Amino acid sequence: PKTDIVFLKVHKSASSTVMNILFRFGETHNLTFAFPRGGGFQLYYPYHFLARFVQGFSPHSPRRFNILCHHMRFLQPEVQKVVPSSAVYFSILRNPVQLMESSFVYYKGASAFSRVRSLEEFLRQPQRYYDPTRGDRHYARNLMTFDFGFNPDGDVSPERVQLMLSAIEASFDFLLISEYFDESMVLLKEMLCWDLDSVVSFPLNSRDSSTKSSLPDSAVERLKAWNRLDWEIYTYFNRTFWARIERDIGGERLRRELRALRARRAELARSCLQGTGSVGPKDIKDSSLRPLQHGGARILGYNLKQGLEQELERTCRRLVTPELQYSSLLYKKQFPPAHP
Repeated sequence: PKTDIVFLKVHKSASSTVMNILFRFGETHNLTFAFPRGGGFQLYYPYHFLARFVQGFSPHSPRRFNILCHHMRFLQPEVQKVVPSSAVYFSILRNPVQLMESSFVYYKGASAFSRVRSLEEFLRQPQRYYDPTRGDRHYARNLMTFDFGFNPDGDVSPERVQLMLSAIEASFDFLLISEYFDESMVLLKEMLCWDLDSVVSFPLNSRDSSTKSSLPDSAVERLKAWNRLDWEIYTYFNRTFWARIERDIGGERLRRELRALRARRAELARSCLQGTGSVGPKDIKDSSLRPLQHGGARILGYNLKQGLEQELERTCRRLVTPELQYSSLLYKKQFPPAHP
């Protein structure tokens, strides 16, 4: 199994669920994480990543960390200073239409969104509300492009787009697609040589459907034009994703692996969870399992069954522990507080 990993955690793309998978694998195998300095939750995002943002990094020591997976704005030469040269690089993408709808609800306080009532209203005259000089502009335009380290207001000429796609392809070993999450997990398992239980998960940081809305076709077309760079990234790597699956796994094995993955997830849900699955924030009984609520989104969580055997309880708890709580727990393990 591969143990040196860089995961670019792209915003609003099922990346918290992937992060939970990496946290569990790292914890099980006693791997080290490149944590943000001081135990924060982002690597000084939205600034481009620098090695010195990582707790315990020193330019004078050759120390490397196994897993880098917290939010960052990608800058490969700096990333290479904190992980081994053998690290596998991957990320996950989401259809820009759904991504922007999610971003609008989640980052409602962002300067570009704060004066409009709806995403449709914003898309009718984006230039009126969007200020490219504001530090939070990226939440409102080409968010994936920004996370990959590029300019979200950049030129959309075919030559520039091709340069950007080539640069991403040169840096990353593979990219997953959040709309095809289970297929992505089969590919992840294949690329990292992991076992099934390592890639099984429950959806984390997902929104209650009452806060989701669909856009009319006219708004969708405007959204694609406004997020043209994201759209180019998504459509190109969606194609390469299926080509990779066809080449490395094949249709027959993919169907077999999907059945196994879904059966195992259903089995764990029956063993671990109260009720039929996720619940609203008010209904989460254990406050340590309550995810951070942000913007206008209602972020769902889980209730564990009571009286589980110790080993199973531990497995179940890890599967449903929200990102911030899990990150803090692993940080304290890796950097135990000094006793007075």
